[in-house]
Amino acid sequence: MRSGALAFSRAVRTTSLLALIPLSNAACTGDVGGRHDDAPGSGGEGSAATSSSSITSVASASGDGAGGAGVAGAGAGAGGAGGDETTLAEQPLETEPEGPCPPDMAHVDAYCIDRYEAPNVEGALPLVMESAVSAQAWCEERGKRLCTEDEWDAACEGPEGYVYPYGNTHEADRCNDGKTWRAPDEAALNTWPSEEAMAEVQALYQAEPSGSRPGCVSAFGVYDMTGNVEEWVVRTRYHVNEYPHILMGCYWSGCFGGAKPRCGSTNPAHADGFRFYETSFRCCRDAR
Repeated sequence: MRSGALAFSRAVRTTSLLALIPLSNAACTGDVGGRHDDAPGSGGEGSAATSSSSITSVASASGDGAGGAGVAGAGAGAGGAGGDETTLAEQPLETEPEGPCPPDMAHVDAYCIDRYEAPNVEGALPLVMESAVSAQAWCEERGKRLCTEDEWDAACEGPEGYVYPYGNTHEADRCNDGKTWRAPDEAALNTWPSEEAMAEVQALYQAEPSGSRPGCVSAFGVYDMTGNVEEWVVRTRYHVNEYPHILMGCYWSGCFGGAKPRCGSTNPAHADGFRFYETSFRCCRDAR
């Protein structure tokens, strides 16, 4: 598995209130030309299917890294031309009807998908060391769910069915997928959430703030779907191992074997309790 180094800027570390799971080996995939699965990898399968703690790095100094962006309030003024004496309390509020998706989610077919990797905040560094279990719990706490494989793929490919979020030809530096791989100290990572493990994650981390590469966006307005961090989804197609969840999109050092991440890049090699220094997610929900 490849990795990189973490440059935390005024980093904020938060530990979730979820139970912990040991780490194992990770593998990324995505051979160019068609959907390609990883060969079964070691690790992850023996991990308990419980939620995990997370190390969160956020570009700003405020917030806990797990919440969404703030919502700007819009108030309607009282009175009007002609000296209406109706009090503010009596006057009905004029509010626009809610659309099918909130502003921080993109509308794709009958569902909404987060525009950015968790914590779904533009400019925030993505969460890592997330298992499928902790990812699902994080989404559910916010009234959402993990995206399915088909939903994630459709949001990445766009209506034209592109190979990459932006087209059918890979463009260097368009997305964060070309960082140099650095070998992880798996013994240290296996002690998560110890200080030693957190330090190792920081040393390996090379994700970039969400949305910092404006060209790495799909036609639906969803950012960083290839590269940056791998994302857990609910499996909806056949894959080796047939675990309930798989990882998609590869990460900042590309895919296992040297291929560049594309919309169809999948990693089905790990059980739900698996977590690693580049495993993350984004959330979906049904459109209203």
